[in-house]
Parts: sequence; structure tokens; C-alpha cells
Amino acid sequence: MEKKGVLSSLKFIFSTTFLLVLMFSAVVVTVLNTYKPTLRVALNDKFIGYFSNEEEFEDVYNTLVSEKELIDPNVKAYLDAEPVFTTCYIRDNLITSQNVYTSLRAEVKTEYTIYNVAINDEKKMIFNSQDEANKYVTNLKKDVPKVKSEVTSEKVSDLGEMTSIEVAENIFKDIVSRYKVVVIPKVTIKPKASTSNAAVSAATANVSAAQGGIWPTTARYVSSPFGYRGASIHTGMDIAGRSGDPIYAYKSGLVTFAGWGGPYGYMLKVDHGNGVSTWYAHCSKLLVDAGNSVEMGQTIAKEGSTGNSTGNHLHFELRINGAPVNPYAYIAGK
Repeated sequence: MEKKGVLSSLKFIFSTTFLLVLMFSAVVVTVLNTYKPTLRVALNDKFIGYFSNEEEFEDVYNTLVSEKELIDPNVKAYLDAEPVFTTCYIRDNLITSQNVYTSLRAEVKTEYTIYNVAINDEKKMIFNSQDEANKYVTNLKKDVPKVKSEVTSEKVSDLGEMTSIEVAENIFKDIVSRYKVVVIPKVTIKPKASTSNAAVSAATANVSAAQGGIWPTTARYVSSPFGYRGASIHTGMDIAGRSGDPIYAYKSGLVTFAGWGGPYGYMLKVDHGNGVSTWYAHCSKLLVDAGNSVEMGQTIAKEGSTGNSTGNHLHFELRINGAPVNPYAYIAGK
């Protein structure tokens, strides 16, 4: 009887143990089917996502770098910290529902090299190709060598908006039209054979007094030179510019007229002494009045298109003893 009771106890213990093993196995199978071994990845203590292994993380990172390179092949893409991998078990649905591309994309840093083209120390254009920038400056120096143009590089995290080919061409044309100098033959004044020595000396003195003035504008593109236009004569030279550009006094002198000059529009007349005077026509604004003394290089007016004019420019006249002469021949430095 006692032996039979022991066997029953052993049977109960075995059955219970077997059931516990089955239950534990079921739990393990359930856990393994529900929770997956994975790597938790963080950058700079910021959670990025779960990956099956380090190779999967590298694949996602390389895909994001390729995206950046499509924008600019010369881009430098990098992570500013080493990723931290931690082994863990998580539900399978968490892996499938996450968006690791979005999380990691925000952490991929970029460094672009852009090339700024500066004209007379003013930044005009931005290129992402050094060859394009250098080519542009080379062509510009060829056409207008007196204009200071240079290329500088800059590192930026955002590429931003580059200068389009169309815009670059328009800027190029504008610079050339404003600064390219038109070569005009120098005029030599020859006195008539019957002129007295005193008259010759006076004329020589007046010519000397007229020389050595400065360009009356920043731009140096002569859109219409001094000289004959068919049967009529153009008594000055037209210098193209933009509305509001400054007009400078050719030499020091006294303003003898400031106001409306009919076909000349708003204009100034400045007497420089020794029979030499200059006229500044088609101005948009006059900055001095009749009776004012002005210094060489002083801003005396603003360019415009008043009077008989087809566009913004300065009509500049140089007169000796009241007779107009070619101004270009007397400007210092050209």
C-alpha cells in the first residue's frame, strides 16, 4: 500500500514537471515568434531605430548618401558621431512600422563647396562647379580687364540656390555693357596757318586746362561717341548706365546752370575756368545748384533719361571756348 502511494506521488510529480516544461516551451516559442533579437541604434544619445544587424544600418546610410550625391556629386556626407549598437528583443510589428530612413536622414550631415564670383568686391554669382566659375571669370577678364573679378570658395551645409546659366549670361552682358571701353581716336587740334602766335598760345593753354579730368560715371561704356551722325554732329558722348547711378564732376569748378535744358532734360553746366566747361544732361536728379562750387569727383547728379532720351545714360559734353570737343580725348587714364 505504501509502495503504491509513492508511485502515485512520483507519477504526479513527473506529470506536473512535464506540463511545466510544455508550458515553458510554449512561452519560449511564443516569445521567439513575437519578439525578435535586434540592434537598437542611437546617435548622439538620440534613438534612430532598430536594425537586424550592422550591415543593414550601413545599407540605409549608404542609400541616404547616394541621395545627397544626386544633388551634387562633390558633396561630403557624414555622421558627426559613431552609432551606438545595443542588442535587445522587440516585437516584430515595431520593426516593420518604424521609418529608419527619416530618422537617420535627419542625422546625416552635408558639406557642399560653392564658388562665389565677385565683381569689384561685390558677390554677383554662385556656382557649385569650380570649372564654371573659373571659366566665367576668365571670359570676363578677357572682355573687360579693368574690372576686378575673382573666385572664392566657401563651405556650406545647405547648397541653396545656384546662379542659372541664363542669369549668369545676363549679368555678364550687363557688366560688359557697363564697363567695356570703346576706343575712340584722340583728336588733335591744329591751328590755322593764319592764326597769330598769341591765339595759338591761348588755344594751347585752354586745351591743357581741359585735360586730366576724371570719368564722370562709374560705368565706362560709351554707347554713342562724339562725332558726326549723318549731316549732324553729336556734341558729346553718351555713357550708358542705370537710373540713379552717380554722376561726378569732371574737374573742380563753378556750377553756372542747374535745371531743365529742353531736349537735354535736367542738366548741369560747370565752368572750370580758362574757357573750359562741361555739360551733364538727361539727369534724373540734380544734387547741386547754380552758383555752387564743386570739387573734382564730387557727386553732382544722378543718371536718368529725361529730355530727348531713349534710355538711361549720361550725355557728357566738354567745351573749349564754347565749342564742343571730343571728351574722351581729354579724360585722364581712359
